[in-house]
Amino acid sequence: MRPTYLLLLLLSIPIVLPAQSPLRILNFQGDNGFQHDSKDEALQMIKLLGIKNDWEVRTTADIGVFTDDQLKDFDVLVFNNNCGTDGPIFTAGAAQALQTYIRKGGGFVGIHCAGAIWKEEEGFQEWYAKLIGTTLIAHPEVQPATLDVENSSHPATAHLPSRWEMKDEWHIFSSNPRPKVNVLISLDESTYNAEDGLKMGGDHPFTWYHYYDGGRSFFTSLGHAEETYQDANFQKMIQAAILWAGGHSAEPRSFPDYGLLLDLDADQGVKVVEGNRVTRWTNQVPGAAARDFIPHDYGLRLRKPGSGRPLLKRACTDLNGHNAISFQEDELINDEEDALDFLLTGSGYTWLTVIKPYATADPDGSTEFGVYRLKDVNSFMGNLRNGGRYEGLWGCFDDDLTVWCGSRSGVSFGRFDENNPKLSGPKLEPDQFYLIAARMGAGVGTVNIELFVNTPDAVASTSYPVSEASNPSKLAIGTERDATNHPGSESFDGEIARFLIYERPLSDQELGQAMQYLRQTYGLK
Repeated sequence: MRPTYLLLLLLSIPIVLPAQSPLRILNFQGDNGFQHDSKDEALQMIKLLGIKNDWEVRTTADIGVFTDDQLKDFDVLVFNNNCGTDGPIFTAGAAQALQTYIRKGGGFVGIHCAGAIWKEEEGFQEWYAKLIGTTLIAHPEVQPATLDVENSSHPATAHLPSRWEMKDEWHIFSSNPRPKVNVLISLDESTYNAEDGLKMGGDHPFTWYHYYDGGRSFFTSLGHAEETYQDANFQKMIQAAILWAGGHSAEPRSFPDYGLLLDLDADQGVKVVEGNRVTRWTNQVPGAAARDFIPHDYGLRLRKPGSGRPLLKRACTDLNGHNAISFQEDELINDEEDALDFLLTGSGYTWLTVIKPYATADPDGSTEFGVYRLKDVNSFMGNLRNGGRYEGLWGCFDDDLTVWCGSRSGVSFGRFDENNPKLSGPKLEPDQFYLIAARMGAGVGTVNIELFVNTPDAVASTSYPVSEASNPSKLAIGTERDATNHPGSESFDGEIARFLIYERPLSDQELGQAMQYLRQTYGLK
């Protein structure tokens, strides 16, 4: 190990001290194929990052470490420039252990030739390629080129220049990963020379992250040359990638942050008890007034302990491996009475949700708690006041799954009138995830409310007279308000993976950006 390299590594990177316990890293170089001259540099880099960050690092090339019992002791697996171009690396048992680890929320960082593991058993090979995002297949001669940083909001790229000059091996891939991953860095193909067939046609992602099969995966195709591992920017990128994969850094957002009040993410901040029943869902926006959403086991529910608690569903195959929370006559309530009142008195709002409705329970029957369902009010969120004129905002389904939303001003009483409009969109199919959003304009006069389904093109709009005297109540998820007197009668049956609220109307561009992020992250059609 060169002394100058060690000095560079230890002095050039600002120390990051996570508040959590030290990360436990598996620095893995088991391989079966091409041997890079840079393998030792790669191995030593992770060891030294461990020293600097006080991580527990185990370095090995032994596939025998891939058992359920051993992998559970690691927060992040680093596949560190290890090729599988000549034959399989994994036994059947090791392959299954890796899959189980990822499905239980494990972190993965792949560097360079980790994307060229080609010879595994067929089913596992397909799974592994999806974990990486694609497969490395060919490259021109090693040469300098320019990388474009597309997303600097991720901690792994926040320090990088917008144009990054590097000398490396510029791989092409079996398929462009962009539709399935979150691209951080792409390669400017005009800045290097290659024979026909050794470019990607202009769109050439080179570093990315995504959520796959319940876990977190980061991959960079950089890492062929020894000098790459001596580059301070590369070292910082890998350090931050490991922190992210291990859940020790702020979650990156490639959507607007300004004015974000609420981010309920079923992958984070969910506390469950036996049976995966949710007892708390925590807002991921730091410092937000509305923090924890909890079930209320009161009234009729006291006769059936645990009722009213939704169910956490892990690693959903129809959500790119993300989690969702299933509501069936359940609700989660935030106890901050006035946290969102101002949304209706002039600030305006935007909300977005990734949501799957179930077929509506019998609207003519009674709920589990013996009260009757209210016709065509199956609400997945709302902060309508209990009593008075019921002002607040809400999002709902009719019994036939026609989606609708609205704001209630409190100027007049009536379920639907000019002061309390019902803004209806299309009829949705049961058991399918959708991206639904609504936007209300800012101001104290008459503003527009718009409803969106899957795209940033409004499916419905209406005018709304803002009342500065509106006084909504607590925000509920899974029902239209804090329904103390009729639990389940105005509730939503279905699943929610993500729910966002902004304290302002997003611009058309911002709304499109947020919807694109959510569609890509959750694999929505």
